[in-house]
Amino acid sequence: MEMLNRIGALALLMLMVATLASAEWEGQTTTTDGVTTVTNPEIPANGNEEMELRETWRRGGFDDEELLIGTIAEFLHDDQGAIYLLDGQLSEIQVLDRDGELLRTIGREGEGPGEFKNGADMFWAPGGQIGVVQAWPGKVVMIQPNGDPGTTFELPFREGAGWQSVTRGAGHGETMVLAGTAWSREDEQQMQHTYLKAYDAEGNELATYQENTREVQFGNYEFIEQEYVDFQRRWAVAPDGRVAAALSFDDYRIHIWKKDGTLDRIVERPGYKAVKRNGSENERFQTMFSAFTRWNRGSTFKLSDHHQAVEQVFFREDGSLWVQSGADRWRSEGNVFTSFDVYDQAGRYVQRVALIADVDAKEDGLYFAGDRAYVVTDLFNAIMASIGGDGEDASASEAEPVSVISFEFAPVVLASP
Repeated sequence: MEMLNRIGALALLMLMVATLASAEWEGQTTTTDGVTTVTNPEIPANGNEEMELRETWRRGGFDDEELLIGTIAEFLHDDQGAIYLLDGQLSEIQVLDRDGELLRTIGREGEGPGEFKNGADMFWAPGGQIGVVQAWPGKVVMIQPNGDPGTTFELPFREGAGWQSVTRGAGHGETMVLAGTAWSREDEQQMQHTYLKAYDAEGNELATYQENTREVQFGNYEFIEQEYVDFQRRWAVAPDGRVAAALSFDDYRIHIWKKDGTLDRIVERPGYKAVKRNGSENERFQTMFSAFTRWNRGSTFKLSDHHQAVEQVFFREDGSLWVQSGADRWRSEGNVFTSFDVYDQAGRYVQRVALIADVDAKEDGLYFAGDRAYVVTDLFNAIMASIGGDGEDASASEAEPVSVISFEFAPVVLASP
């Protein structure tokens, strides 16, 4: 019976695909100096769809005596169906089988080969290794899937640079794409360089997708959210090597580069309306950012009065781009967990997909790996507790053990434009 249900669900998805191929899109495409701008309407060509996420297993929480979970930073799948969970708080990677059974734990806290502290991200690196991103002090630690230390990868060194941090990483074949920050002192000024670049296994730069440089100061500095929250956590790599990133806090606009770093197109929705924050959301973000920036003595943080336009972007196997807006994270209604705007490979807004699940987009973390969606419950409070935030939502004593929930997330293959 379960097999029949799966076949029926797949048939429904394929019917949706056929509809996508024949729908009429009512946006506008213009090309200037080789860069295509795709201006999308607010209504997708094929309307709205609902996708019910079917839970396959859950681990962690108070009742799981075998698996202790701190703060999960990322998920990976391998070709054998195993799932790798990077626990940034415990500085280890828990490896589970497809049914959620614990197989082994690899990595550990430290500074030696195969060791890291507070892992922020991980990805499949060249040679089948796992690249663990250590945000601060910034480095990428290579680990073999069996737990043995991997090769050494040195972060690119900017001439005159001091500190470096790394935010996220992604692998594509023998290429690694990294987002990070380097600080340097130039002409008696402290400069901050943020970048999104591609490198080979030896650390040679292959492509630049985005790079910003601005002056900063340590002590008595005013952080502004629209500048502080940049592209570093809002980008993705497509199966064909294209890279997409949301560069603006306020605008619903996504830049897409070819693998070699050439800007190919800009996908935008100028009619998107920003979502104004309410009082509790203002308090939450103020608490969070104050905790993140207190290392800069005497500094303040100026909060935006609305949520960022683009919260999350990722590519699926067919090359379609899925975008979660601020409205879809913070203003979901009814039994909708969250929704995603789906764009075909040309950047046309073709579908809006609502994910149905009994979880909370405001409190819980959402990740995608392979044909699964993963939700980490109460992730916000867990992160705030791990960094010592102070506030009602961030108290370490009130943070509950998180759980990881695995959901089926069936692939959808869109027809090529």
